[in-house]
Amino acid sequence: MALALWAAVWLLMLASTSLSPPVDNVEQLTWVRTLAWGYYKHPPLPTFLLWPLVQVFGLHEWVASLAGALTIVTALFVCWRLTSELRGAKMAGLATLGTLCITYYSGRTYYYNHNMVLLPLVAGAAWCCWRAFRDRSLPAWLGVGTMLGLGALAKYQVGLAVASLLFFWWSQRGWRDPLHRRGLAGAALVAGLIFVPHGLWLVTHDFAPLHYAMRTSLGTALSAGHRLLHSLNWLGDQIGRMAPALLLGTGLLAWTRWRPNPAPPPAPPAPSPDVVSVFLFSWGLLPLVLIALLGVLIGAELQLQWGTAFVPLTCAWLMEQAPRGRWRQLRWRDALLGFAAVQIMLATFSWATSPMGPQALVIHHNRNFPSQALADQLGPAARAALGGPIEVIAGPAQLAEALALRLPERPLVLIDGRIDFSPWIAPDRLARQRVLWVGGPGELPPAGAVPHMLPGALWWAARKSAD
Repeated sequence: MALALWAAVWLLMLASTSLSPPVDNVEQLTWVRTLAWGYYKHPPLPTFLLWPLVQVFGLHEWVASLAGALTIVTALFVCWRLTSELRGAKMAGLATLGTLCITYYSGRTYYYNHNMVLLPLVAGAAWCCWRAFRDRSLPAWLGVGTMLGLGALAKYQVGLAVASLLFFWWSQRGWRDPLHRRGLAGAALVAGLIFVPHGLWLVTHDFAPLHYAMRTSLGTALSAGHRLLHSLNWLGDQIGRMAPALLLGTGLLAWTRWRPNPAPPPAPPAPSPDVVSVFLFSWGLLPLVLIALLGVLIGAELQLQWGTAFVPLTCAWLMEQAPRGRWRQLRWRDALLGFAAVQIMLATFSWATSPMGPQALVIHHNRNFPSQALADQLGPAARAALGGPIEVIAGPAQLAEALALRLPERPLVLIDGRIDFSPWIAPDRLARQRVLWVGGPGELPPAGAVPHMLPGALWWAARKSAD
């Protein structure tokens, strides 16, 4: 209930201060027009999960925002339960308060994308991994495989979770135990079977998402001189996103030193400290280290959002580095007051940098893009030029998808003007449909179309139906 209340407050605040929904939400609301076993950029699971919500509630931006909040709440609930098993209810509650201050979640509660869908699946894989070793459970191992298989249908970055699993399996000498050998093999088999339909789609579609990854990040091949700096910059950004949680944690620790409380009650029985520490390192820190190493070793251009699915246990790992007696001394009232102060600070910053804040502080961000005003401006002129309603809007994905969601016709989107990127459009019908082209600086309208200028160096052009 507390997690749901936190999410509701942030959803309302973000919705009331945004002129446009997140780009990734709009992308999913475009892709959900047609279900497929893959799309040109990513695997299909986020679109599959959104589809029933759209069927029930309609193609609305709040539906995607709600789905994004549900992924965060689910993941953090799982991590709270897991940390409770590892270190008791109080440590779990404090770790959750810290995680709620990480800006991946507090400032992006309404994001729905592949990183967000991967988040609860990684959390579920971690929980099943712990149960598999704690209980020596083959069903838990099959649960690990299910979570990782679904994760592969969400985003290929699930490979980092596989690395966490293998590291912990190795640290516990899993190769010596027949049950854990069978468990690991069973998990791999289950994950592979879940991935098969998408794997077949990849073969028949020229491995399009892998080509996209090579174009945008993995294939950039930064020079040796830039690799270390780029990776350090990425790590610095991750620390910045966790800075509010670090502020809360260090402030509370300092408070316990300045105002010591009576001796805490004895700690509840817990697993071996070494096992818990290794487990939390495996799932709470190792993925971030591996991402940074990826930049150093292969020169990949690391995307700043890549840490989204891999930090819900990081606060628990950080707390493990301080004496647990200090955390048990902390009073809940003090922790909640500190948490509220950090949340108010984050909300104030979010409001100040939004279109509703002082103009001097507004930052360039997609939520500040006036998509509704732009759609209202070009809509009537475009319909007049087309001789009827807008059936298809073609152009750069972010621009075309945002406008499509704001136009009353909800036209189909021809992404980048490419039919292979847009399976919801029937190629044999496209020539008979009314197409509105949009673009920005450096982009040209189709041959023979006359561009009409819009604010911000944007333009639109019409192509009438062939009928």
